[in-house]
Amino acid sequence: MTDPAAPSTPTAPAAEPSASAATRARGLIEPQLQVLGRLAEAGLNLALAIERQATAEPAEAAPRDLALAYGRVARAVRLTVALQAKLIKELQALDEVAVRDRARARGERQKLEDARKARVQRIVERVIMAGCSDEDEIDRLAEEASERLEHDEIYGELADRSVSEIIALVCRDLGLAPDWASLAQEAWAQDEIRSGLAAAPLAGLARQAALAAASTPEQPATAGPFRPEPQAASP
Repeated sequence: MTDPAAPSTPTAPAAEPSASAATRARGLIEPQLQVLGRLAEAGLNLALAIERQATAEPAEAAPRDLALAYGRVARAVRLTVALQAKLIKELQALDEVAVRDRARARGERQKLEDARKARVQRIVERVIMAGCSDEDEIDRLAEEASERLEHDEIYGELADRSVSEIIALVCRDLGLAPDWASLAQEAWAQDEIRSGLAAAPLAGLARQAALAAASTPEQPATAGPFRPEPQAASP
């Protein structure tokens, strides 16, 4: 008997490369902003010093070099501030990407949880029908299983648990005894066993099967009946 759901046991989505790249970019931009801030402050102080020196003397007596120096420092400060603004925009863009990535990760996790919940519900309902013949009792147990799966405070985040672990918890709480040997033959169970995510008692059955297979001696190939080669006819 197999679970009618076609997809195999879903796994948590892997972190996207953009997350680490954004972290590295932020680690570079933030120190650069600090350096630019210090440069802008130093340039502004230098420009103010030149301005004080220029205004301390009559306009006709002020050296022309002061005006040239003031213009160069002022231009350097403007460029520094412009570069600061550019880097701040890049940080804002990184923040927007991070927000979108977090929203996408939450959506993927919710999809994973919904898929896991639906699969567990189907399997538990089959376990209920296999162990109970009263229709009212079947409906009651199925409804109770559904309610338990809907409340995070009972089993926590379903996306953090394997299907077999959730089934074991729900069946324990409902007083059900699943046929784990039969469930272990289903596609979702085989996927969990191969991935190492299977929980007890499914994992125990898998270990027992592996030990039994390892302890079974190989049977030697049986030889067929002896057939003599035909002799050539004498002349």
